[in-house]
Amino acid sequence: MKRLLFCVITASISILFLINLLKGDGRNRPPEKKPAPAVMNPAKTVPPEETVNPPVSRKRFLTITGIVRPRDTMEAIFDKHNLNKADLSAIYRSSMKQYNLSRISVGSVYSFEIDREKNRILSMQYGINDLTFLNVTRKPEGFSAENVKIPVDKRTGSLYIYIKGNLMNSMPGNHREYRRLAHKLSEIYAWDIDFSSDIRNGDSVKIIVEELWVGEAFKGYGNILAAEFVNNGRVHTAYRFEYGGYADYYDPEGKSVKKTLLRSPLKFKYISSRFSRRRFHPKLKTYRAHLAVDYAAPTGTPVSAAGSGTVVFAGYRGQNGKMVRIRHRGGFETYYGHLSKIPRNIKRGAGVEQGDIIGYVGSTGLATGPHLDYRIKLNGRFVNPLTIHLPQGKSVPEDLMAEFRETVSSLDSRLALLKRPVIAFTVRKKKTSS
Repeated sequence: MKRLLFCVITASISILFLINLLKGDGRNRPPEKKPAPAVMNPAKTVPPEETVNPPVSRKRFLTITGIVRPRDTMEAIFDKHNLNKADLSAIYRSSMKQYNLSRISVGSVYSFEIDREKNRILSMQYGINDLTFLNVTRKPEGFSAENVKIPVDKRTGSLYIYIKGNLMNSMPGNHREYRRLAHKLSEIYAWDIDFSSDIRNGDSVKIIVEELWVGEAFKGYGNILAAEFVNNGRVHTAYRFEYGGYADYYDPEGKSVKKTLLRSPLKFKYISSRFSRRRFHPKLKTYRAHLAVDYAAPTGTPVSAAGSGTVVFAGYRGQNGKMVRIRHRGGFETYYGHLSKIPRNIKRGAGVEQGDIIGYVGSTGLATGPHLDYRIKLNGRFVNPLTIHLPQGKSVPEDLMAEFRETVSSLDSRLALLKRPVIAFTVRKKKTSS
């Protein structure tokens, strides 16, 4: 009997203790920490992990921020944060012209402002790149999207590059901005220098270029303002000049560096055969005229239109194999032979712009291997593509020449200060110029 009474008393005490523990007055609990507000700023460093602000039930509005993880899609991000899928479809449609959200990139920042009570998205931001973000906002008639440029500080920088091997490998580093800069240079000099064959060890290039900064963070290079390229002992100088909303590159006399035709219509390994009035044909075993330049390149290498014009032939033409012929202004015609493939849109009567892809290298017709047979005809007569003097684009208007000369004088002073190669990119903390 005593034992039974003891058990009843013990059980009662245990039950009371558990009830008090479950009720609790909060004195033994660790204090809850409220997360700091999270606001997306695409110009800042990518946040280390996703955050939700604030996760308090009494708050109607909250902000979700995060970064795109490997294998993430917008649908996966919506699932992760339990967002309304109906809003996803509407956001896709509204932003398609600004940015295709089906192609989001790993490491990019995103942010959502949510109305929890109505379970809908009020706004969304997505960092397209370091200088632009997509901003989507809900309006009475639906979502509205726009690309917003992050304000940048433009400073004037300079580089001196000594070339060994090729331009890309001679850049001060492997940063993507150096690759972009090399590409811009090749575009400026595409009419005078063939970067596949003309570059020599010992060539050099001086560059005056815009540097883009957000605060004290370097975000990349803008426009090349001036360049002086010494190629095989010959100096090629180009200056950027803008007027009336139009910008182009000009030589010291104000003539455009652009020509009617590109110096080379493709990237190639080497010239396998040059223009000749009498050449021994390796297959026919006889001497005959070779009124073309043969550029050896792998099958499938893209071939560009050397200039803007109209396609007058696209198809198979005997020993030339698959061939495209384009008529240009000024009495020029260009021929592209032995192609492996011609795009469907390249057909007789089609207009093309300089640089458009009009075919791919092959070995169709009478060819010993994959190469492009490239010919230029001027006023009905074939001419040597490597030596012909190509007419230039429009010059600086006469009434703006005084302003152009002032620009050239200022840029020449900067170019003259570049005496030795730049070895590496350095971040400067003070603004040098605007």
